[in-house]
Amino acid sequence: MAYTTTGTGGKQISYTERDFVGIRNELIRLTNIYYPNLIKNTDDSSIYSVFLDLNAAVADNLNFQIDRTLQETVLQFAQERNSLYNIARTYGLKIPGNRPSVCLCDFSIVVPPFGDKEDERYLGFLRKGSQVRGGSQVFETANDCDFSSPYSVDGVPNRTKVPNFDANGIIVSYTITKREVVVNGVTKVFKKSITDVDSKPFFKLFLPDRNVLGVTSVIQKSGVGYSTLPSNSEFLTTSDEKYYEVDALAEQEIFVLDPSAPSDQPGVKPGKYIKTGQRFISEFTPEGFFFMTFGGGNDSSQNLLESFSKFGTTVTPNKYLNNVSLGSSVRPNTTLFIQYRVGGGKASNVGPGAISSIGLVDFTMSGPAPAINQRVRSSLKVNNVTAAIGGDDLMTTEEIRNYIAFNFAAQNRAVSLNDYIARVRTMPAQFGAAAKVGAIEVENKIKISVLSFTPGGQLTSAISSVLKQNIAEYLSNYRMINDYIEVGSGKVIDLGVDVDILIQDNSTQGEIVSTVINCVKDFFDVNSNEMGALVNVSDLVSQIMSKPGVTNVVDVKMYNKVGGQYSNSVLSQPFIPNTENEIFLKDGAIFFQPDEIPQIKFPSKDIRVRVKQGENVTYS
Repeated sequence: MAYTTTGTGGKQISYTERDFVGIRNELIRLTNIYYPNLIKNTDDSSIYSVFLDLNAAVADNLNFQIDRTLQETVLQFAQERNSLYNIARTYGLKIPGNRPSVCLCDFSIVVPPFGDKEDERYLGFLRKGSQVRGGSQVFETANDCDFSSPYSVDGVPNRTKVPNFDANGIIVSYTITKREVVVNGVTKVFKKSITDVDSKPFFKLFLPDRNVLGVTSVIQKSGVGYSTLPSNSEFLTTSDEKYYEVDALAEQEIFVLDPSAPSDQPGVKPGKYIKTGQRFISEFTPEGFFFMTFGGGNDSSQNLLESFSKFGTTVTPNKYLNNVSLGSSVRPNTTLFIQYRVGGGKASNVGPGAISSIGLVDFTMSGPAPAINQRVRSSLKVNNVTAAIGGDDLMTTEEIRNYIAFNFAAQNRAVSLNDYIARVRTMPAQFGAAAKVGAIEVENKIKISVLSFTPGGQLTSAISSVLKQNIAEYLSNYRMINDYIEVGSGKVIDLGVDVDILIQDNSTQGEIVSTVINCVKDFFDVNSNEMGALVNVSDLVSQIMSKPGVTNVVDVKMYNKVGGQYSNSVLSQPFIPNTENEIFLKDGAIFFQPDEIPQIKFPSKDIRVRVKQGENVTYS
């Protein structure tokens, strides 16, 4: 391909020069060709040189902007967060926001005795959404907590009782404890009066909070100027007032809970499909703000697909523009009530025992004595018996890039292992989130391995049973019919690293050692690595060699730290005999299995640097 064009008199203009120097030289060449007698002085002090520099600078800047614009349209090369969101939107994908942590809490009350057991009349009822606190974090109960029942709402035994004795050995009360799931975040309600201006196709509504976890319910009531908010029972309704969230506005059937249907199996909630035009989609902006988009038709307009099926129906342009095939628009002179939750993030990953305060609760007592009711209500205590895990912040740029790539390949079904990993990452935030995900297939069994973050931001294989169950249930809708899904904990491989380096004689040893330690720490940053990754030691050596003052990397040794303060996970790759778990570097690399990921848990002591400067050797 030629990158020149022929001008007047057969003279050619080249298009291969794109930087400042090349463009400037090309301008000089063209001036000498086209205007040989006009320009005599071309040194740096001439006015001609000024115009050369200015034109070359403008052309160089234009080329840069063109390249950057094109770069931002390509998934592999895009750098701007907004560009990646636009690419995701083009692929029909939604980038999730913050994810909340989940944990188990023990709720206990003290009730009086009645005969030889507790007085069941004072076993209260703690409603779903009641708040508990741990430090600056707020959690809400995920289900109703009925102290009169020995089972959870899913039919799992979750109640214990302990008698309390006085000095004479007489039972004076019973401590009743229920173990329930709590989810980080606070439930809020946003009210929006709909005017004629708002009642337009594809109305967009932004929620006022930035850390939105998701919308739990949307209802529309006739009229405006409401002074009170709807009750929880109204938000749970399946009446004509309710709007439903969908992945795409073209979805006309929604799967919802069926409260009237019986269930003969604990843990299985009955559901049914309903057809409705009242639906919306939700998205996050690159800055983390949450907005909703409603439908584009009205309730009186006919479904476009239905109009095609009717004999003799005339399809007018208006029917293309004003129909409920993409959902119905919000009606004027009404009020939208949006119930949503805010919170989440890595900060919500608190340790066990951190949640100990009762917040705003809906605790119902129905005993005959008001004084005893109050005493029992005041005795309510809470303690999280497991660490709160699964909370995560907004995705980083690289996480978004991988998310888009995996999800675009998945195409709303799970065939390959990458499809399953992608689907886990798309699970709605209210069900928890895995920090890292791996997958392997063994005889039609898809084994999903997940990890969570500790309160200190480190990886842990301690995963709540609730999160595992949610992942398995969520994947069941995407799996191949002959695939069996098993969700378990991944393996955190704690590493120790020894580095031998040579430095320049005039270098400051302490600064170089600190730089090398930080380099190794960043190389094994858990936020940048995925499960099953290949670690090439040569890549680490190259990064160390690039640091100022380092003249050579003599040796790098890696060890698997096991037990005690470290994980009990042992690397599948063999160790060098007669060493303290020194890893045998096969082809200069560590090959992690799909359920393994490396971590340097204590960088200050697990990264050691031995320095040779001249004839002096020191070990840091």
